[in-house]
Amino acid sequence: MFIENLKDPKTAELLSSDIAKLQALLDDLKALRAGNLPSNDTLSKAPVLNDYRVINRGIAALSGDVTGHPTISGNDAPMVSSPLFVVLKDIGAARTLSRWYRLGDRASR
Repeated sequence: MFIENLKDPKTAELLSSDIAKLQALLDDLKALRAGNLPSNDTLSKAPVLNDYRVINRGIAALSGDVTGHPTISGNDAPMVSSPLFVVLKDIGAARTLSRWYRLGDRASR
């Protein structure tokens, strides 16, 4: 998040949202460090990202066609993720700043 004006009434709301996202990411990273993979329930609720690739936009991210995303409607909708932190190819999952993704087919190009 970029903060330009601390007096803006939306700043506290945006900071609270970012803190919640970062706390959830931190909790997931600590669980991974302890050897705990995301549960089947967590992954069953995660959006599916097909034709995905890891890209670099100053920081690693995912791009691909997403289905089941909470804010992007439709099936196989093109998207670029928030910053990418973890890719677990062996279980077909990835963790971005915002959420877990189930990984479908990797892009061939």
